[in-house]
Amino acid sequence: MTGGCLVSDPIKAPACHLSWTVTKVSGRLFAVAATLNGADYDFVGNFQSLREAHAAGRLYASNLAHHQLSTHRLISKAA
Repeated sequence: MTGGCLVSDPIKAPACHLSWTVTKVSGRLFAVAATLNGADYDFVGNFQSLREAHAAGRLYASNLAHHQLSTHRLISKAA
């Protein structure tokens, strides 16, 4: 996720390292894991094609980022 968010105070802006990994597990099986911080990965699932694996990783990481930003905004408003 590059750009996109405009924050009035960049020092308080949430950091986001949006990425996913695809690992070939066997002949036709690919495992996917995604992260927002570069350290903690969530297992997304196993997929039968490289195309499905990357699509799932992209979707999962994107949804995770949107959820984190929404939660951050709610907490900021409540404070």
